[in-house]
This record gives sequence, structure tokens and C-alpha cells, in this order.
Amino acid sequence: MRFLRTFTALLFAAAALTAPASAEALSLEGVGTFESPTYVTSDPGDANRLFVVERPGRIQLTEAGNTTTFLDIESLVLSPPEPGTGNNEGGLFSMAFSPGYAADGLFYVVYRGVDDPDTGGEDESGDWHLDEFSANGDTADPASRREVLTVDYPSADLNAQLHYGGQLEFGPDGYLYASIGDGGPQGDPNGNAQDVTDLFGSILRIDPSGSSPGEYSVPSDNPFAGTAGCADGCDEIWSYGLRNPWRFSFDRETGALAIGDVGQSTWEEVDYEPVSAELGRGDNFGWNCREGAHPYPGPGEPAPVCADRVGTFTEPVFEYQHLDGNCSVTGGYVVRTLSLGDLFGRYLYADFCVGELRSLSLGLPAAGGDRSEGLSVPFVTSFGEDADCRIYVASLTGPVYRLTEPAAGAPAGCPAELPPSTSPASTLPPSNAFSFGKVKRNKRKGTATLTVIVPGPGTLVLTGKGLVKQRPSGASRAARIVAKTVSAAGKVKLKVRSKGKKKRTLNRTGKVKVKAKITYTPTGGDPNKKSKRIKLVKRL
Repeated sequence: MRFLRTFTALLFAAAALTAPASAEALSLEGVGTFESPTYVTSDPGDANRLFVVERPGRIQLTEAGNTTTFLDIESLVLSPPEPGTGNNEGGLFSMAFSPGYAADGLFYVVYRGVDDPDTGGEDESGDWHLDEFSANGDTADPASRREVLTVDYPSADLNAQLHYGGQLEFGPDGYLYASIGDGGPQGDPNGNAQDVTDLFGSILRIDPSGSSPGEYSVPSDNPFAGTAGCADGCDEIWSYGLRNPWRFSFDRETGALAIGDVGQSTWEEVDYEPVSAELGRGDNFGWNCREGAHPYPGPGEPAPVCADRVGTFTEPVFEYQHLDGNCSVTGGYVVRTLSLGDLFGRYLYADFCVGELRSLSLGLPAAGGDRSEGLSVPFVTSFGEDADCRIYVASLTGPVYRLTEPAAGAPAGCPAELPPSTSPASTLPPSNAFSFGKVKRNKRKGTATLTVIVPGPGTLVLTGKGLVKQRPSGASRAARIVAKTVSAAGKVKLKVRSKGKKKRTLNRTGKVKVKAKITYTPTGGDPNKKSKRIKLVKRL
């Protein structure tokens, strides 16, 4: 995250905590001071048991004014070097309690890890780790650690901008969602975020349940479940095309997903996916073909894969430019505590370098009503939400605050919220989101093979002027249109060729463009149509 390399330069210029404009405005109540806090949450069954994640590798439990260490895994966590010595990305990023925490005592953490000398071989320093721990009352034993998922990161230069993401949240469907950055370096030159054969630049979705190291399961309705050819596994991917989704959250009332994705050098963005849009299932948010809603790296420079995917990206609902000191978005929560007046139902966010708390109304196709809330906190690393929907703000300098409003008689607590799920079970309709892969041409035959990536079982139909399939002997003319049954998620190949005038043009000139119209209908779902222009080439 960009804040981790700009922290030193800004620390000495940080303004004091900005006071509200009036007695009726929002205010900040101090919870405590911690060592580089990166996340705040509460016991799902007791909002007064507050947990603060500290970047060096500890989780502190604050209750009734007393603070004790809940978990210390500093020996496992690769903390960043002192500010000013290079890239400072690293540490313990966040945590999430199991939906059944009251009974099973399980919770999950994500962090940048140190090398494990017991494994031998390649240096594992800097890898992304998702681990499970078990708690007993007010403490968790580090020895209860169970490794769930580890993603290898480049380790040749630990000062490179590697982008870790680092958010964990259980969704309204009971599954665990986790964010992971593009893996760096700057600009994602390897195209990781656009490559669904690796996990980088994505929101992952899994059922972390298991008893042995590395044991978890992938929901069958994940968009790439069953895809062949994944180098490091891609079944876990829920959505992709993200640069550094440092913080995301689910709306406690509607279940909608909001993502704050840290930009490169010009634009910061917020992405929004309501349940009706399947929470972004299989969506491509565009990086590194786009930064915010803008082409990246610039006019005339996009990679070939970007040109092939124009029109398929899911655009942000809100973006802002790097002006007046802005540098890095810290995504927050849709406010659902009843005590915060007209902030209720609005999405709260901040920029790390500026620190001003702002809010907006999320919606499709665009958010609206962006405004300042009259408060600033230096170096906002994260927002937090407790079991009573109260909102917290953490500063990298140490303080953690609770957002309050001094309105006499204001109601407290959550509205009729989504109940936590104790057994993962997806209620989302089958996705009809699909994308195009590579096109391979056969110059001898003047045909092309179009790869279509589908999220699950269904039917693919290829139509378009001049597009035919080789007709079996005795078949009707209608059989020339490809109608292919898809039995699972993955890559499907369709043959494209020309006929009639387009075939004569191809034979005469050696090239012709045809417009392929693809309709994908998932089993039990609604059809979705997309078009792609394909150049056919024939050797004369």
C-alpha cells in the first residue's frame, strides 16, 4: 500500500486531529493507542470485546478499559524496515472471526511472512499467508496455527513494491473472502492482475474449514472453479483485475460488497457490487489495463490483452485524482449504526496521506454525494466495524478512535442486520458473466479458434454474419451455428470461419474481419450476450 512508503515524509507534516465544526457534528472518541494498528474488529458475539491488529504481528484485546495481548505471532511476521529505508509493505494486515466463533473459537489472519528455515530450499520471505488460529477465552495459542493458504511472492528484492491486499471478511453467504494485491512491482509489468491462472490482483472466496495444513475447499459456484491449467490455482478467485485492494467490506444490511482499490500514480477507486450483481462474481475490475476508469499506462500503450478485453471491464463507481496531497484510498464501511444520524447508509472512506474522513452514497452505475464529514485522522490505515455496527478509525501513528455523535437519546446498535451464517451456503443466482481469452488463427484454413472463459455449466451459442461450424454430413443448415453445452467452469474453444461474401473477400484479399456474437446461458440462469471482432487471415 502506498501509505507505507510515504509515511516518513508525511509524518512530520501531519496536522493535528481536526475537531468537528459544531457540537452537533460527528466526533471521535479515543479507544486507545497501539503499535502501528492496521485493523479493528470485535468479537461477533460481544461488541465490547474489541480487537486491534498491530502491524508487527500482535492482536490486542481491549475490554472495559483493559488491554491485553490476545495473539502474538511476531516471529512469523515479516515486518517492514524502519520508515525511509525502502518499501514498507508488510506486517500483520487483518483478521476475521469464524461465523461460528462462539462454538468453535476459530479465527483467521493474513500477513506477510518470514522465511521458514525448517522447509529448506528457496527463501520464502515475503510470502502472503492466510492462517487459522484457535482461541480460548481471552487468548489464542500461537501453537494452534494451521496454515490455510500461502501464496509465493517474489523474494529477490524485499524492498520492491509488492502489493499485498490483506483484507479478510466472511461474506453474507458464510464464505471467507480475502484480498491479495497484484504482486508488483509498480505497474504490474507481468500482467498478474489480468491473469486468472494465478491468484494475484484478486478477491478470493473459499471455505477455510479443515483440520490439516493447506486444507480448505473452493465453492462450486466460484467463477473459475474447475478451470484447467492454473499454475498456482485459480479456482479460489472470485473477482480480479485489482491492483491493491487493501480494504473491502460487506454492507451489514444489504450484503453489498465495496472495495477500496489503491491506485498507481493518478487515480484511486472504489468498486461496488450489490447482491443483485452477484457481488462481483467473475468481474474484471480492469487493472493493469485501466487505472480507475482510465486507460493504463496511457494512449497507444496498452498491452494486447487489454485491447482484447475493452468493453468487458467493471468500472469503478467512484474515483478521485492525486491532487492536494491525495495518495492512497483507505476503504471503509457502509455505516449501519443507528446513532450516527444522516451518515447512516453512507460509505465512509479516507485518503491515507490527507486523512480527511469522507462519505458517499454507493450505487450503480455511479456513487454520488461525496462529502467531507468534518474530521481528519493522520494516516488512516483502516476503518473497523464491531458487532453493534459502531465504526472505528485506526491511525498508523497509534491511536484508534470510535466514531460518535453527541445526539441526546440517539438509538444505538444495528438495524435488522444479516444474521451470521454458521454453515457456508451460496444463495446467489448462477453467474452469466463470461470473458474472452486468446484467439488463435489457422492461416492455411482461414479459420480462428476463439477461447471463451465461462463461470459454470450452461450453453454457448455463436452467431454472426459469416460465422459457421463445419456441418456434419446430412445435418441441417441450422447445425452450422455452434450450440455447445458447457459442463463446468473453464475455457471453451469455438471455431470461427467465413462464408458467402466474407469467404470470397478472404480468398481475394487474404484477410477479413467478422463480428462474433456469443450468448452464454448458465444452467438455471439468464442469458448474457457479448460481441468480439475477429480478424481472419489466409495465406494466399
